[in-house]
Amino acid sequence: MKVAYFGYNAFSSCFDIFKRHNHEVTHVFTGKSSPHTDQVIAFAEQASCLISFNKPSQTHMESLVHDGVECFFAAEYPWQIPIPTSLPFAINVHPTMLPYGKGPTPLPSLILQESQYSGITLHKMTSAFDNGDILLQKPIALDINESFDSLSAKLAIEAPALLHKLLSNLQGYFQNPIPQAEGSYWEKLSREDQTVHWSDSTATISKQLRAFGSLGVFSEIDGQNCLITAADWGLHSHTFSPGKILSADNISLVIATNDGFVRIPRKNLLSIKD
Repeated sequence: MKVAYFGYNAFSSCFDIFKRHNHEVTHVFTGKSSPHTDQVIAFAEQASCLISFNKPSQTHMESLVHDGVECFFAAEYPWQIPIPTSLPFAINVHPTMLPYGKGPTPLPSLILQESQYSGITLHKMTSAFDNGDILLQKPIALDINESFDSLSAKLAIEAPALLHKLLSNLQGYFQNPIPQAEGSYWEKLSREDQTVHWSDSTATISKQLRAFGSLGVFSEIDGQNCLITAADWGLHSHTFSPGKILSADNISLVIATNDGFVRIPRKNLLSIKD
């Protein structure tokens, strides 16, 4: 079976599963070269796949099916994919227990407030995002200190295993899917959701840092707008004003919270412009 893959690095661990089942990924749709696409691009080049950085069009998708592609597989792909009526299989990976957690950025929401819906779902891809019938899914437990990046790693481990199970009986799962109930849609989190206020408790700030992980949180430090992509923290009684720089050197910066501190490695602190 010929497969068209739509996605970035997050679930590139699935490539080997298609190969193990003697399916050939012939087309890859991804974003421009970046740290989020380098693995996908490297695979495409090594496998001599046709690669596209453009948004999928109806005409292009129809031509893929005409050329023998039988399966579209999408994993963390941001653009709507037109599905030809003659395409036998269209599969999407979604990182929650659908029908709960539909939407574009569910991982931070899972850590901030919706942990009971943590998991991974393979479902039929339709013209509406995240609404197709469920093929397979598996819950994933969140640790007490779960982060965006640790949860992403768990998903990258579980996705290939679930895909292997699906491909072992693809026709059977497609003939007996589970229709989605009403569920819930989670809006994209706002800039404010992603912004740290040093007057908040260390617990609140640390949860934001974990929820957004390497995506980063916004903050103001010494009058400068910044993006923090990793930090550690601790509780400690003090009399300093929240937001005060407690120490700074070439390695890290330590900022006061109202009941502790946050230590930010310099390599994880970026100055930004609004």
